Amino acid sequence: MPTKLAPPPPVAPETWCELFAAAAAFAASKPWETIYDCEVVGLTDPVTGETRIGCVLGNAGQVFGAVFYRRPAGLRWILSVLQEAPDEPDLASAEGIDCLKLEFMSKRELTQEDLKVLKTAGFKAAGRGAVWPQFRSAEPGWHPWFINQAEAEQFLADLPRLTAFCGLRRAQPDLFAGRALGEIPFLPSPLPDRLLRPDDLDWHPLIPPPSSDLAPFQATDEQITQLRALPPVPSAAYEFECTLLPGGSFLENGRPCYGRVSLLVEHRRGLVLGCEVSSGAVAPGESAGRGLVKALLGNGFLPGKLLIRGVRLEPVLAPLCATVGIQLKPAVRLPALEEATASLSEHMRASR
Repeated sequence: MPTKLAPPPPVAPETWCELFAAAAAFAASKPWETIYDCEVVGLTDPVTGETRIGCVLGNAGQVFGAVFYRRPAGLRWILSVLQEAPDEPDLASAEGIDCLKLEFMSKRELTQEDLKVLKTAGFKAAGRGAVWPQFRSAEPGWHPWFINQAEAEQFLADLPRLTAFCGLRRAQPDLFAGRALGEIPFLPSPLPDRLLRPDDLDWHPLIPPPSSDLAPFQATDEQITQLRALPPVPSAAYEFECTLLPGGSFLENGRPCYGRVSLLVEHRRGLVLGCEVSSGAVAPGESAGRGLVKALLGNGFLPGKLLIRGVRLEPVLAPLCATVGIQLKPAVRLPALEEATASLSEHMRASR
């Protein structure tokens, strides 16, 4: 495994020049002064027909920029967030995010790679402070990374359209008034050769795509045989979770990815019975299944009950638990597991 970061993917110099020009035009309109994070817009890729969702950041006065959620995972994430908390989307969460992000920051926050392409393109920032553009790609389980040529071209297709929408939103303060949650305004493709008007928008609801990453875990015949051979303890109750762990990141193929930790904790006393850290790039359902099997085999007993936080992992683990005779029970809170996760995360941060 590489022990240092891989170089950024190549992007053509002329593409960088176009990107920075598009970023400057977007920033000049100061869309965050009038648009809320939850006021998103639908974009249809002019070539592939793919659906994406654009979002302006900055109304809270902290992070300024634009995000374009893409592919099923990204659409599922942003649509779920909007439905759950339309006024306060948690844009810091890493689980499931698939997007391209433009962020404006101070020059000292940029990496050497960012500064190099800015210099090559001859970009000059207007003003001071958070005015320097940084382009990043985020995929589920991975830390944000430098964009490649295809992603740069997606930015060039989407950013001017978001800028045009921001102009319409500024001119129409009540654009979203009376609209139902989940109802998204889609821009025409291509854009008309004039300023956008409200009747150019196609409003319709979007339903979060189903997740293929949380399909039922398929244990091997050997694993099933080994689990069934364990002595059952019907009175025992364990807590289990598999989640991305803050502070548990590492390099994979030269790119930083999050660590995904599986924890098995004794419910009554809070004893940690099993801990497994895997790459965040592995699908969460697969990581959860592998982690649970390893933890149960390492513990040497089969509990009568397995408590999980919420229902997220229920479809993943239900077939396995039914096969080996464990009652699977979702719970709102698992204090012992939460304490163990916080302690492990703090330990990993301190040891970096």
